[in-house]
Parts: sequence; structure tokens; C-alpha cells
Amino acid sequence: MYQDFPFTIREVAYLLNLRIRHKNAVSLDADCPFCGETKGKLNLNLKKNVFKCNRCGESGGMLSLYGKIYGVDNQTACKEIKEALGRNEQAPSYQVRKKMIAPKEPEIENAPPAPDAVRHKTYSMFFSMLVLADTHRQNLLKRGFTERQIEENGYKSTPVFGFKKLTRKLLEAGCTVKGVPGFYQDKDGEWTIHFSNKSSGFLVPVRNMDGMIVGAQIRLDHPYDGRKYIWLSSTNYHMGTSSGSPVHLAGRPGEKTIFVTEGPLKGDLAHALSGRTFGCVPGANQYANLPPFLQAMKLMGTEAVYEAYDMDKLLKTACRGDYSEKCIHCENYRKDWKQQAIPCEKKSVKRQNIQRGCLKLAQICREMELSVKTLTWDMDSDGDWAENVKGVDDYLYGLEQKKRNS
Repeated sequence: MYQDFPFTIREVAYLLNLRIRHKNAVSLDADCPFCGETKGKLNLNLKKNVFKCNRCGESGGMLSLYGKIYGVDNQTACKEIKEALGRNEQAPSYQVRKKMIAPKEPEIENAPPAPDAVRHKTYSMFFSMLVLADTHRQNLLKRGFTERQIEENGYKSTPVFGFKKLTRKLLEAGCTVKGVPGFYQDKDGEWTIHFSNKSSGFLVPVRNMDGMIVGAQIRLDHPYDGRKYIWLSSTNYHMGTSSGSPVHLAGRPGEKTIFVTEGPLKGDLAHALSGRTFGCVPGANQYANLPPFLQAMKLMGTEAVYEAYDMDKLLKTACRGDYSEKCIHCENYRKDWKQQAIPCEKKSVKRQNIQRGCLKLAQICREMELSVKTLTWDMDSDGDWAENVKGVDDYLYGLEQKKRNS
């Protein structure tokens, strides 16, 4: 954003003589000049050149950090910063404004996560109380699952009412709901489960290496905010619990060669179609639980890993007016499609983000002395994705269809 400026937010912090409480390669934590907080709540992002106080909420770019303090616009702020840096001096002293802070709401108390065996017992009973709607069954069949695989994997539709009643039945059956992601206590102290109109869809069980259900994702009927899947979680509710984003295993633990992909449903289908073992992270850059998963798999016999993330990792980044989000370049392209191709910033960011996850997986494998290779498909002559088949499950389903039709 500020690539054309001859200074960074780190240098602005120097000019303002902010008191730095903590620093690392990507950020600084300083006392806030807006509310007077003295515990390092002002975070300065060194990569994005932006700031935010986690106490008073004041935020903005590096020009507004200077401009808000001295009451000047961004153009004046830029001029004064460059002049001060050129003289290698600090900016004039200023008065901390002691911004008024609204009273904090009481912090939500969450329950500690229950052991895997407890989660499995509760989830197993819970899933047994649910049914799979025909629309969701047809969706799964169209993806490539068989009726038998649908039943064995245990997909169920989200309930639309009776959440407290279902939770009471679980408690009466001897199940524990405290510490199980998705369950929480309402304002009357009654245990219930977190579902809403926005979360309607079907549930995908997430299993650990022992086959225990330790979490669940919801494939949404109506995706929102760019999300097709959400976790069954209750972290924002009293005595609720975070999903923890566990790694899902589809296949046999300790298989000599395994594949790592994104999402439990994708991994379930890829395993069903190929018979190979898939470790499934929630997303390419959600790898916090990947090292212990791979370490455990290695101890059981795994020697090699194939990265099988979606082919967006080789997405063409030229603007073609087809990006799903609103973009001024897309609008210009549609008006004059003969114009010279320009890079799409949003496509470039998406590709870089996925490649970052690919590189992190490779790094984790190398540190564990596991062989690691990248799996690709649907490539064009330029070595990029041809944009016909995105996921490894789609690729394997296409191969299966060719076999049936040959």
C-alpha cells in the first residue's frame, strides 16, 4: 500500500518517540498516544504499515498515525515526516489526548476443551439423533460419493430447531457437553448448541487418527463472507469451546505415503475415490496442528508426503474481468476487453497465500525428515493451472468418470 513512500511505520514510530514494549520481525507493540495506555496495546504492523490500539480502537495507516496526533491531513503529514527524517530528528512533542474508553463488557468465560474420547462419545450420540436431508444426500452423490460411503462417513443435516431438547437428550444419555465445541450455556444457564439460520447446511465429522470424532465442519447451504464451510464452534458464548481446527484423517494411520489437502469433505472423497490416505487441514495456511499430526504419522510408519492443495496455487494472475469480488480493473476490462493484460492484485494475493501454505508444509516435512513432493493436475503448456479442475477430489472424480465411460 505504501510501497512508493521513502519511509515506513517503524520510522514514523521513531519520529513520534513511541515507547516500544515489544517487537519482532513483523510488528511493534507500543504505548498508545491516543488513549494514554501504557501496556503496549498499540500494535504497529510493519508489513502493512498500519496501526491499531487494542484498547481504544484508534487505527489507520502510518500517515494518519502522525496526522491524527498533530491534527494535519495526510499530505501535510507525509511532507513533515520526510522533512524530519531528512534532518534525522524527532517530531515535536505532543500531548497525549487520553481518549475516553467505553466500559468493557464482561469477558466471556469459555470451557477448556474436553478430551478426544469425551468429544467422540458426545458427537457420536449427537450425530445419531440427526438425519440427512434428501437435498444434501443428492449433493453428496453428485460429488462422487456412494450411498454406502455417505452412511459410513456419517454426514448429517444441521437441525433447524429443538437445540435445547437435543442437548438435554445427550445429557440424559450420559454424555458430556461441557468442553465439546458447539455447546454452551445460554443466559438462563441451560446447555444448548450453537446453530443459526446462517449455519444451515450439512455436518461433516472431523476424525483424529484413532477414528474418533473430535470436531465438525458445516458445509453451508448459503455461503457468506466468502466462506463455504464453518466450524461447529461456541467460542463466543458462555462456557463454549473453540473447535481448535483439528487435522482430519481420511484413510489409514501410518500409511507409508500420505497426501495433505484442504478440508475434511475433500479428503473423504479423495480417499473414497483413490483408496489413498489424506490428512486434511482446514485451509492451506491453517497449519498449526499439522506438525503434531505428521509427527504421529511418522512414528506409525509414514515416510513420504504429497502436497495436494487446490490448483489455485498456480492460478493465472492476469486480469480477465472474471474475479468474483468487485474490482475496478475487472470493470475496466469488461469495458475494453482488448486492452493490454494487467496483473490482478487479488488473484496474485490469493496465489501467494496458497503458495505460502505449500512452502510451510514443505518446511515442516523437511524438519521432520519426511520426503515431500507437490501434486499437480490440469496444467497448461505455460506451467500454470488450466482452470478446469480445481481440487484433488474433482481431479480423481474426473478420472473415475473416464474409467466408467471407457
